[in-house]
Amino acid sequence: MIKFYVLTFMLTAFIMLVCTVYISTKHAIRQNKLNISIIQLLSVGIITCLAYSHAISVPNELAAEWGYALYFAGIDWILITFLFYARQYTRVWLENYAAPLITTSIAVLDNISLFFNYKWHHAYYLEKRYLGDEWFYDFKIHDYYVVHLVFCYILVILILLILTKKTVATSGFHRNRYLSILIMFTGIILLNILYVFFDYPVDVSICLYAIASIFVGYYTLLYNPKTFVEYMLSTITERMECALISFDENDFCIYSNQLANRMFCPSGDKKLLEQRFKMWRAGKETNSISNTSWNDVYNLNGDEYRFDVHFNKIYDKKGYYCGCYLSFYDVTGDFIAYEEEKYRSSHDSLTGALNRESFYEEVQRLLEENSEIEYVMVCSNIKGFKLINDMFGVEEADRLLIRAADLIREKLTPSAAFARLEADRFAVLMPKNHYSEELFMTGMNQVSNFLNNAQYRMVILLGVYDIYDRHAPVVSMCDGAFLAIDSIKDSFKNTIAYYGDMLRHEYMSEQKIIGEFEDALQMGQFAMFLQPVVTTDGRMTICEALVRWIHPERGIIAPASFIPLLERTGYIYKLDLYMWEQAAKRLAYWSSLGHDELSISVNISVKDFYYMDIYETLVSLVEKYNIEPDRLKLEITETVFMTEKERQIDIISSLKEYGFLVEIDDFGSGYSSLNMLKEVPADILKMDMAFLTMDKNAPRGRKIVNTIITLAKALGMMVIIEGVETEDQLNYLKGTGADYLQGYYFNKPLPVRKFEEIYL
Repeated sequence: MIKFYVLTFMLTAFIMLVCTVYISTKHAIRQNKLNISIIQLLSVGIITCLAYSHAISVPNELAAEWGYALYFAGIDWILITFLFYARQYTRVWLENYAAPLITTSIAVLDNISLFFNYKWHHAYYLEKRYLGDEWFYDFKIHDYYVVHLVFCYILVILILLILTKKTVATSGFHRNRYLSILIMFTGIILLNILYVFFDYPVDVSICLYAIASIFVGYYTLLYNPKTFVEYMLSTITERMECALISFDENDFCIYSNQLANRMFCPSGDKKLLEQRFKMWRAGKETNSISNTSWNDVYNLNGDEYRFDVHFNKIYDKKGYYCGCYLSFYDVTGDFIAYEEEKYRSSHDSLTGALNRESFYEEVQRLLEENSEIEYVMVCSNIKGFKLINDMFGVEEADRLLIRAADLIREKLTPSAAFARLEADRFAVLMPKNHYSEELFMTGMNQVSNFLNNAQYRMVILLGVYDIYDRHAPVVSMCDGAFLAIDSIKDSFKNTIAYYGDMLRHEYMSEQKIIGEFEDALQMGQFAMFLQPVVTTDGRMTICEALVRWIHPERGIIAPASFIPLLERTGYIYKLDLYMWEQAAKRLAYWSSLGHDELSISVNISVKDFYYMDIYETLVSLVEKYNIEPDRLKLEITETVFMTEKERQIDIISSLKEYGFLVEIDDFGSGYSSLNMLKEVPADILKMDMAFLTMDKNAPRGRKIVNTIITLAKALGMMVIIEGVETEDQLNYLKGTGADYLQGYYFNKPLPVRKFEEIYL
């Protein structure tokens, strides 16, 4: 009978060893405290089981006593490692670090006491006990054994509390995994109590360790309730923001979530899903179709939704096809946001028309795709639109632009495009056979009537460009149409103009000038000419710097051919800067010859105030060439003060304070105001001879000249009269009090070397 128990205990140890090896090889042990606790529990169980087998099987009393000592110590460590395992497994009281240290310390002391029992016999002693015809050494307890027993049952209570708490607190899906281990552990303890307190000959509770090891390994590492997995998968798929449909290897629908049902089969009939799937694969074997994705539009409850659709196949571990699934991700919001952003980036926010860049792209596309259609570019401009803003307000002006855009949009054909290029400028590309003046005149009148009142009549100007070169830049087509508009801006009769040969020639000439300007400036093709300014007794102390373009092929180009164009395009500041430096350099040269009394007048354009720091530039020039600032006289016209008058006056005042002399040029040739004399801190007034034209108003003109000269003198200003061409004019001007005279009577603008030969 004893041999039977020994074999049973040996088999128990073997089963636990197999479990230990399996867990060690099949599951990661490193840095996994739960797996480590299971290995520790099984290892201690094997040792304890073998120790008890040894104790009841050896005939030597001392050897049996050591076996029992190891068995009792093993019970301590089985309970401690089970406690450690229970904490890791349930995550209950896991943050309590004091309890493991205390229990381990007590176990070590208890083990020491048990191993010294052979000497003192304070815990137990051995005596022979017969079991049938066989005998073995059984133990009888002494007083200290109670201490060992109490310690063990305290550990048992802690383990039971942990497992019970987790069993009660967890969900129904997981309760079995904790309840099973709780029942198994309780069964072992009950058998052990029967053995200890009812004097059962052999501790059969050890036999349950084999079953316990299987329970622990299975429920800890392998157990996952099927219902829980199904519930989790079902919950996840139902809450996913996508429609999901799965099919088996025979293309039968085995699952579809609620969103998929709402999309494709509100009735719940899975056959509808199968039919749709078969239509999609179009007779092909599902397994032969590659994983793919696409974008599609579906109608749900009368609304269109856009979905990203993904098709994926599923294979088993051996590579055999098992089934497939389709997932539909709603990207309607992203698509709408993308389309809105795309629309905002390509359209004008006020009118909804295309913006400049998108219009250019659309025009190129239409011209390329419709090679058989002849097109025209029609551009519009509201005359004096800034005045509309001032008179009626920005909101009313915006409503006018919206009205204009709506009317254009109404008259567009599918093969046309229109845009708001900027402010009040619109452009329309349309087939030539759809264009008519009547069509646009009607639309222009409708827009004009929207705002017309007794105080203001709005005029819309149109420029028409016939597209003869489809490969030309679109911006050139628009420029051509606006050049046509520019040709009628000052007309009160015409509102529609066409870009013809004359405008084309003018435009090409201007483009050629702009294209050659930079290189011409670098190569020194611009030359400074000087025209003398003399006193009434004939002395020359001032000269005016004028520019001439000496072209290597076309000879001398008149300033009127390029100065207005450079003014309009903004390039004038580069030419002015070049001329200022030439004048400063020449003054420095004259100083080296001893002519410190001579000065040069240079012109300042309105564009110079915006493209450079005039004060810093001029000051640095006179310092660079070491000349007195009053020798570089600055000529300004009334146009300088058309915008930002206060800013320009501040700059002029700063230059005057530094020592520059300021001339007001062309006074009287335009619409010069006496206000200018009051506000501008000028030193010299330069007046045009236009007042002295020999006609019926000549006497009145002389009176005006005399009055202006008197006024200038009263303001402490010197006076230069320019445009003197005859001796009669000279004789008259000598008696007016003018300080200086200038004109062809004295000399025309001369090249610098020629000027120096005559006057120096």
